[in-house]
This record gives sequence, C-alpha cells and structure tokens, in this order.
Amino acid sequence: MLARLFNVAVAIALLTRRVNGEPTPGDIVCRYETTTPANVNYYTCTALALKYFITVEKFFELNPSVDKNCDSIEPDTVYCVKGWKQPILATDGLCGLLHNNATCAGLDKQCCNGETWNCGDQLTDCQAGTCFSGACDGFPYQYSMDGECGIQHNNLECGGKWGTCCDITGKCGTGDDFCGIGKCQSGNCTIIIPPPPSAGAPDRTTTTALPSSTVTPGGFSPDGSCGGSNRFICKGSGFGDCCSSSGFCGYTTGHCAAGCQTAFGNCTNSSLSPDGTCGGENKYQCKGSDFGDCCSSSGYCGSTAGHCTAGCQSAFGTCTLTDLSPDGTCGGVKGYKCKGSSFGDCCSSSGYCGSTTAHCGTDCQQTFGTCSTLTTTSKSPSQTGISTDGNCGGAAGLKCQGSAFGNCCSLDGYCGSTVNHCAQGCQKSFSSGCIRSNIPSLNGACGVLKGFTCAGGPFDGQCCSSTGFCGTTAVHCKSGCQNSYGTCK
Repeated sequence: MLARLFNVAVAIALLTRRVNGEPTPGDIVCRYETTTPANVNYYTCTALALKYFITVEKFFELNPSVDKNCDSIEPDTVYCVKGWKQPILATDGLCGLLHNNATCAGLDKQCCNGETWNCGDQLTDCQAGTCFSGACDGFPYQYSMDGECGIQHNNLECGGKWGTCCDITGKCGTGDDFCGIGKCQSGNCTIIIPPPPSAGAPDRTTTTALPSSTVTPGGFSPDGSCGGSNRFICKGSGFGDCCSSSGFCGYTTGHCAAGCQTAFGNCTNSSLSPDGTCGGENKYQCKGSDFGDCCSSSGYCGSTAGHCTAGCQSAFGTCTLTDLSPDGTCGGVKGYKCKGSSFGDCCSSSGYCGSTTAHCGTDCQQTFGTCSTLTTTSKSPSQTGISTDGNCGGAAGLKCQGSAFGNCCSLDGYCGSTVNHCAQGCQKSFSSGCIRSNIPSLNGACGVLKGFTCAGGPFDGQCCSSTGFCGTTAVHCKSGCQNSYGTCK
C-alpha cells in the first residue's frame, strides 16, 4: 500500500511540475499517459511498450518509480508512454560526454563539437564526424568520430574532415586509395556501370590492363561485373571477392549476403534478408538482418509482438512465445493464449482476449488465459449494433464506435484504437477512427504505388526504398528513397 501511495505521489509531483513550470534537467516530460488494467503482472511493462511503440527501456526511463523487473507496476494507475527525460542545457557553452552530457539544442550555438566539447555554429562544429549532438549534419550516431568505419566498426559512415569513403580496411579517407574500385566498402565509392551493348561495337567494359587471358567468359572480372552471360568471377579479381545479386563484385554486406551468387565468388550469408521479407520462395532469413530477427506469419522481418509471437516462422528467424495472441483472438483451432498479451489476460467464451467481466467471468476459457470468480450472464448485441465483446463487422455487422474496446474495426474484425486497428485494412463501415491519409504500414510495404508510409506504425522512423519496402539500410534510405513515405538520409 505504501509503495502504491509513493508511486501516486511521484506521478502527481511530475504532473504538477509539468503544469506549473518549465521542466528542469532530469524531469520526465510526458506527452501521453495511459492507465494500467485492473490485472497487472511482470509482463505489463513490456505489453505497454509494445502497444505504444516504444522500447521497454524507454518505458522504465519515463516511469522511474517502476523497477526493472516490472514487479512494482500498479493496477489502475496512470503511467507515461510518450515523452522524454529533460536533458541538461549547456548554459556555460560546455557540452557532451565531458560535461554531464549537456546539450546545445535550443541555444544560439546548437552543435556540440565532439573534439572541443563546446557549443558552436560553424561548419567545423556541425559537420558529420565532428558533431556529437544537436543540430548536426546527419545523424551523429551513424558517423565515425575517429576515422574508423565500416563493417569492422559497427558500420559507421565517413564524413566531414575524415573524408567520404570507407576503405576495405575500415579507415575513412578520400582519393583512389579509399574510394577506388575494389578498395572502397561504403560512402562515395567509384563504381563502373557497363554501357549497354550495341551491334558491331566492341565491349568497352573489357578494355583494361589485365592480361588478355583473363578477359574471357568464366575468367577473373576485368571491370567489376560478375555472373551473367560472361560468367566473370569476383574472387581474386581485385574488385572484391563477392558477387552481388545485381552482378557486381565487392566486399560489402550488399555484395556478400542476401542474393550473393556463390557460383561467381565468396558469400557470407546468402540467405540473409536484403529487403525485410522472409520465408516464401526466397527463404530469406531474418536473424542478423537490419529489419529485426523475427519472421512474421505474413513473411516480414521485425521485432514487434506481431512478428515474434503467434504465427512467427521459426525456420526463418527467432521467435518468443509462439502461442501468444497477436490479434486479440484466442482458443479455437489456432489455440492462441491471452495471458501476457496486450489485449488482456482473459479469453472469453467467444474467443477474444480482454480484461472485462465479459471476458473474465462466466464461460471464460481457462485453458487460454486467466479467469476471475465473477459470474455474469452473456449479453447479446445491443439494438444499436455496437460491439459488446470486441468483435466487429462480419455477418452481425457490429460497430466499434462507442464501444469500450476502441473506435476502429481492424481487417480481422476486432475493435481497438491502436495503429494495428486503425491503419491499413481498417473497416470504415464499422469504424469512426480509421486513418484516412498517411496510413502507417503494418507489413513493411510502402511508397507511392502501395499507398502506405513507414511513419507512425511498427516501422516508425524507417526509410521507404525505391522498391517500396521500409528499412534502415543505405538501400532504403539513400538513392531512390521515397521521402514522402518515411525518412531519407
């Protein structure tokens, strides 16, 4: 009881501070709050984090009264799920790691120089590779601060005074030694694009100083191309030992992983997903990819509950609780369970997860969730056609607007208020809250042809590639990136 009173006191103190004055360093600035259900457990923190698309670490940061095991979470209590911890402002012009991680953001000089640890507004302060935080040119965490880069150093990029190319040894620089063909692994690399063949004209891509014996089908690549009709081989060519799916030699993950042609060079993991898809005909694997380690039932890599729980394809990635309900249904042929899900711990007689008396009382299915000792008579749909058990649409034509479950009727026929209910597939005839523009993608598909955006849903913050898939690699975020449907770099 004392612990609960303490939590309430902390919440009131934080709320009062936000209302009555400006936040001070260390304060939690909350932008959205939610109330926990009547029944809570060790998984409630994770469930709230998944529901509001934040990490569980972020949830603990926003709610310091909750211990890291989630044992102190309280029922029917308000907690913060969107916001930030107010940073220290560099009022003396000193910032960064040497000065309590103070920020320059909001000051006249908004860039924290990672070499001098002073706030500044000059190019040398804000350029990639020097800027530690603030109004930097690019995302600071992506750039090398010491000239070391590439796959040898967490895939850091090069910029600013360090140069624009990362060579195959993991060093930043400029010029042919760093950017040249066969020497550059990322950045402003020199590439060769073979011209289209023309009748009667010699193939200009084979004019090289290599011995003529190598410029033959099946020999070492003379120009960085591989496979195809010439069947050029990358290993030992000088351009890189891996032959990419598009027919170019190199050393990068794009050359050596998914789609890599083993017949024409070395490959590391040719089954690793290059575009966020998994399983299916290509049998791409998610484990170790940039999209998440779990392969969902619909064939997309990710790390959300929808990817890692029920329906997760263990043959193509890692899975957690494979029987945990991903969509609010329970029991039946699939045998989904509610305990620990974000929909509620009880499985109703009609096969839906929830935490109301209708779910937890009479005829509650104990095999697929928890049940209370309360008894109640089941209710038939009201005359207004509003759902009473979370089920919507279908033959009964039940509506979600005005129900206790949320105003959106999902594609699968369940009421709710999350992006999973209100985004793509939301049934407008039975909803009042469907998102009608900038609809977040739920399966990774995006772009002008597919009509969905990477922002706001499970792929929030990711880039929409030219081929219409959400992701975070250079293939998604740079050349051809669709900036109206996600972030671009």
